[in-house]
Amino acid sequence: MSDLMTQRSSLEDIVAVVFDKDGVLADSEPINLKSLRQVFASHGYRFGSEIDRQVVGRHPKDYFPAIARQFGLSTARQETMYAEKEALYARMWEEDGSLFDGVHEVLADVRSRVSRLGIATSATRAELDAFLARFELAGFFDLTLSRDDVARPKPAPDIYLSAARAFGTDPRNILVVEDSEPGVTSAHAAGTFCIAVGGAHLAPGTRVLADRTIATLRDLPALLGDLGRG
Repeated sequence: MSDLMTQRSSLEDIVAVVFDKDGVLADSEPINLKSLRQVFASHGYRFGSEIDRQVVGRHPKDYFPAIARQFGLSTARQETMYAEKEALYARMWEEDGSLFDGVHEVLADVRSRVSRLGIATSATRAELDAFLARFELAGFFDLTLSRDDVARPKPAPDIYLSAARAFGTDPRNILVVEDSEPGVTSAHAAGTFCIAVGGAHLAPGTRVLADRTIATLRDLPALLGDLGRG
Protein backbone atom coordinates (compact mmCIF):
# COMPACT_ATOMS: atom_id res chain seq x y z
CA MET A 1 0.00 0.00 0.00
CA SER A 2 1.52 3.34 -1.01
CA ASP A 3 2.32 6.30 1.25
CA LEU A 4 -0.65 8.14 -0.23
CA MET A 5 -2.88 6.01 1.99
CA THR A 6 -1.63 7.92 5.02
CA GLN A 7 -1.85 11.28 3.22
CA ARG A 8 -5.43 11.09 1.99
CA SER A 9 -8.50 9.39 3.41
CA SER A 10 -11.20 11.26 1.47
CA LEU A 11 -12.13 12.59 -1.95
CA GLU A 12 -11.64 16.19 -0.87
CA ASP A 13 -8.55 16.79 -3.00
CA ILE A 14 -9.43 14.52 -5.94
CA VAL A 15 -9.69 16.56 -9.15
CA ALA A 16 -10.39 13.72 -11.59
CA VAL A 17 -10.88 9.97 -11.86
CA VAL A 18 -9.01 8.25 -14.69
CA PHE A 19 -9.94 4.75 -15.86
CA ASP A 20 -7.89 2.16 -17.67
CA LYS A 21 -9.77 0.54 -20.57
CA ASP A 22 -8.95 -3.15 -21.00
CA GLY A 23 -9.70 -5.19 -17.91
CA VAL A 24 -11.46 -2.28 -16.18
CA LEU A 25 -14.17 -1.13 -18.58
CA ALA A 26 -13.73 -3.59 -21.47
CA ASP A 27 -13.95 -7.32 -20.80
CA SER A 28 -11.24 -7.87 -23.39
CA GLU A 29 -8.35 -9.65 -21.70
CA PRO A 30 -9.81 -13.18 -22.12
CA ILE A 31 -10.20 -12.50 -25.86
CA ASN A 32 -6.66 -11.15 -26.00
CA LEU A 33 -5.25 -14.26 -24.37
CA LYS A 34 -7.43 -16.65 -26.37
CA SER A 35 -6.47 -15.14 -29.72
CA LEU A 36 -2.78 -15.25 -28.77
CA ARG A 37 -2.93 -18.90 -27.73
CA GLN A 38 -4.87 -19.95 -30.82
CA VAL A 39 -2.41 -18.35 -33.21
CA PHE A 40 0.62 -19.82 -31.49
CA ALA A 41 -1.06 -23.23 -31.31
CA SER A 42 -1.82 -23.10 -35.04
CA HIS A 43 1.93 -22.78 -35.60
CA GLY A 44 2.77 -25.61 -33.20
CA TYR A 45 3.62 -23.59 -30.10
CA ARG A 46 1.79 -23.87 -26.79
CA PHE A 47 2.04 -22.24 -23.39
CA GLY A 48 0.04 -22.21 -20.19
CA SER A 49 -1.23 -19.64 -17.73
CA GLU A 50 2.31 -18.53 -16.93
CA ILE A 51 2.10 -16.31 -20.00
CA ASP A 52 -0.82 -14.31 -18.63
CA ARG A 53 1.23 -11.82 -16.62
CA GLN A 54 3.34 -11.02 -19.68
CA VAL A 55 0.18 -10.18 -21.63
CA VAL A 56 -2.47 -8.67 -19.36
CA GLY A 57 -2.33 -4.89 -19.31
CA ARG A 58 -0.02 -4.64 -22.28
CA HIS A 59 -0.62 -4.00 -25.97
CA PRO A 60 0.47 -6.76 -28.38
CA LYS A 61 3.08 -4.35 -29.75
CA ASP A 62 4.75 -4.56 -26.35
CA TYR A 63 4.39 -8.22 -25.39
CA PHE A 64 4.36 -10.10 -28.70
CA PRO A 65 8.07 -9.67 -29.59
CA ALA A 66 9.19 -10.94 -26.18
CA ILE A 67 6.99 -14.04 -26.43
CA ALA A 68 8.14 -14.67 -30.00
CA ARG A 69 11.77 -14.53 -28.87
CA GLN A 70 11.08 -17.22 -26.26
CA PHE A 71 10.27 -19.57 -29.14
CA GLY A 72 13.17 -18.39 -31.31
CA LEU A 73 10.88 -17.15 -34.07
CA SER A 74 12.41 -15.36 -37.03
CA THR A 75 11.41 -11.79 -37.72
CA ALA A 76 9.40 -12.84 -40.76
CA ARG A 77 7.56 -15.57 -38.82
CA GLN A 78 6.91 -13.17 -35.99
CA GLU A 79 5.40 -10.56 -38.32
CA THR A 80 3.14 -13.16 -39.92
CA MET A 81 1.90 -14.45 -36.59
CA TYR A 82 1.41 -10.97 -35.21
CA ALA A 83 -0.81 -10.07 -38.16
CA GLU A 84 -2.77 -13.29 -37.68
CA LYS A 85 -3.20 -12.61 -34.00
CA GLU A 86 -4.46 -9.06 -34.56
CA ALA A 87 -6.92 -10.21 -37.24
CA LEU A 88 -8.24 -13.01 -35.02
CA TYR A 89 -8.57 -10.68 -32.03
CA ALA A 90 -10.49 -8.15 -34.15
CA ARG A 91 -12.96 -10.84 -35.25
CA MET A 92 -13.41 -12.16 -31.73
CA TRP A 93 -13.84 -8.69 -30.29
CA GLU A 94 -16.39 -7.76 -32.94
CA GLU A 95 -18.40 -10.92 -32.21
CA ASP A 96 -18.03 -11.27 -28.44
CA GLY A 97 -16.48 -8.11 -27.06
CA SER A 98 -18.39 -6.45 -24.25
CA LEU A 99 -18.21 -4.06 -21.35
CA PHE A 100 -18.10 -5.30 -17.81
CA ASP A 101 -21.45 -5.33 -16.10
CA GLY A 102 -22.65 -1.91 -14.97
CA VAL A 103 -20.04 0.28 -16.70
CA HIS A 104 -22.48 3.00 -17.77
CA GLU A 105 -24.06 3.13 -14.33
CA VAL A 106 -20.72 3.25 -12.54
CA LEU A 107 -19.40 6.03 -14.78
CA ALA A 108 -22.56 8.05 -14.20
CA ASP A 109 -22.26 7.56 -10.45
CA VAL A 110 -18.58 8.54 -10.40
CA ARG A 111 -19.36 11.62 -12.51
CA SER A 112 -21.87 12.70 -9.85
CA ARG A 113 -19.10 12.60 -7.23
CA VAL A 114 -16.09 13.87 -9.18
CA SER A 115 -16.73 16.32 -11.99
CA ARG A 116 -13.99 15.27 -14.40
CA LEU A 117 -13.29 11.80 -15.80
CA GLY A 118 -10.56 10.48 -18.05
CA ILE A 119 -9.53 7.27 -19.75
CA ALA A 120 -5.88 6.26 -20.18
CA THR A 121 -5.04 3.12 -22.11
CA SER A 122 -2.17 1.22 -23.70
CA ALA A 123 -4.39 0.73 -26.75
CA THR A 124 -3.82 2.82 -29.87
CA ARG A 125 -5.79 5.98 -30.56
CA ALA A 126 -7.76 4.23 -33.31
CA GLU A 127 -8.63 1.34 -30.97
CA LEU A 128 -9.65 3.72 -28.20
CA ASP A 129 -11.85 5.87 -30.42
CA ALA A 130 -13.55 2.80 -31.90
CA PHE A 131 -14.21 1.46 -28.40
CA LEU A 132 -15.73 4.72 -27.17
CA ALA A 133 -17.97 4.96 -30.22
CA ARG A 134 -19.11 1.34 -30.14
CA PHE A 135 -20.24 1.48 -26.53
CA GLU A 136 -21.37 5.12 -26.51
CA LEU A 137 -18.92 6.12 -23.79
CA ALA A 138 -17.25 9.21 -25.24
CA GLY A 139 -19.64 11.58 -23.49
CA PHE A 140 -18.45 10.44 -20.06
CA PHE A 141 -14.83 11.50 -20.55
CA ASP A 142 -13.24 14.93 -20.49
CA LEU A 143 -9.86 13.45 -21.40
CA THR A 144 -8.88 10.43 -23.50
CA LEU A 145 -5.26 9.27 -23.68
CA SER A 146 -3.82 6.38 -25.70
CA ARG A 147 -0.36 4.90 -26.20
CA ASP A 148 -0.02 7.19 -29.21
CA ASP A 149 -0.17 10.23 -26.94
CA VAL A 150 2.89 9.41 -24.82
CA ALA A 151 6.54 8.54 -25.36
CA ARG A 152 6.41 5.38 -23.26
CA PRO A 153 3.44 3.08 -22.56
CA LYS A 154 2.61 1.58 -19.17
CA PRO A 155 4.32 0.53 -16.89
CA ALA A 156 6.11 3.85 -17.42
CA PRO A 157 4.29 6.69 -15.61
CA ASP A 158 4.01 8.90 -18.71
CA ILE A 159 0.30 8.49 -19.41
CA TYR A 160 -0.81 9.36 -15.88
CA LEU A 161 1.63 12.26 -15.65
CA SER A 162 0.10 13.49 -18.91
CA ALA A 163 -3.37 13.14 -17.42
CA ALA A 164 -2.37 15.25 -14.43
CA ARG A 165 -0.91 17.96 -16.68
CA ALA A 166 -4.04 17.96 -18.84
CA PHE A 167 -6.23 18.39 -15.77
CA GLY A 168 -3.90 21.07 -14.43
CA THR A 169 -3.22 19.36 -11.12
CA ASP A 170 -0.68 17.38 -9.17
CA PRO A 171 -0.74 13.61 -9.85
CA ARG A 172 -1.64 13.10 -6.19
CA ASN A 173 -5.03 14.63 -6.98
CA ILE A 174 -5.79 12.03 -9.69
CA LEU A 175 -7.60 8.84 -8.70
CA VAL A 176 -6.75 5.99 -11.10
CA VAL A 177 -8.69 2.75 -11.60
CA GLU A 178 -6.46 -0.07 -12.88
CA ASP A 179 -6.36 -3.86 -12.98
CA SER A 180 -2.96 -5.05 -14.22
CA GLU A 181 0.68 -5.03 -13.16
CA PRO A 182 1.72 -2.50 -15.85
CA GLY A 183 -1.24 -0.28 -15.00
CA VAL A 184 -0.84 -0.30 -11.22
CA THR A 185 2.93 0.18 -11.59
CA SER A 186 2.35 3.13 -13.92
CA ALA A 187 -0.20 4.78 -11.62
CA HIS A 188 2.02 4.30 -8.57
CA ALA A 189 5.13 5.61 -10.33
CA ALA A 190 3.21 8.71 -11.39
CA GLY A 191 2.20 9.35 -7.78
CA THR A 192 -1.55 8.99 -8.25
CA PHE A 193 -4.07 7.44 -5.87
CA CYS A 194 -4.61 3.99 -7.37
CA ILE A 195 -7.56 1.62 -6.98
CA ALA A 196 -6.93 -1.91 -8.28
CA VAL A 197 -9.91 -3.88 -9.61
CA GLY A 198 -9.85 -7.66 -9.33
CA GLY A 199 -6.19 -8.35 -8.92
CA ALA A 200 -6.08 -11.89 -10.31
CA HIS A 201 -3.09 -10.95 -12.46
CA LEU A 202 -1.29 -8.88 -9.82
CA ALA A 203 1.76 -10.27 -8.06
CA PRO A 204 1.83 -9.58 -4.30
CA GLY A 205 4.64 -7.07 -4.81
CA THR A 206 2.49 -5.11 -7.25
CA ARG A 207 -0.75 -5.43 -5.31
CA VAL A 208 0.72 -3.49 -2.39
CA LEU A 209 1.36 -0.52 -4.70
CA ALA A 210 -2.40 0.08 -4.93
CA ASP A 211 -3.98 2.35 -2.33
CA ARG A 212 -7.22 0.35 -2.34
CA THR A 213 -8.45 -2.85 -3.99
CA ILE A 214 -11.99 -3.81 -5.02
CA ALA A 215 -13.39 -7.05 -6.38
CA THR A 216 -15.33 -5.61 -9.34
CA LEU A 217 -15.97 -2.24 -10.94
CA ARG A 218 -19.44 -2.22 -9.38
CA ASP A 219 -17.75 -1.85 -5.99
CA LEU A 220 -16.23 1.49 -6.97
CA PRO A 221 -19.16 3.79 -6.03
CA ALA A 222 -19.34 2.33 -2.53
CA LEU A 223 -15.61 2.79 -2.06
CA LEU A 224 -15.81 6.38 -3.28
CA GLY A 225 -18.67 6.89 -0.86
CA ASP A 226 -16.47 5.65 2.00
CA LEU A 227 -13.62 7.91 0.90
CA GLY A 228 -16.02 10.83 0.66
CA ARG A 229 -16.96 10.33 4.28
CA GLY A 230 -13.32 10.00 5.34
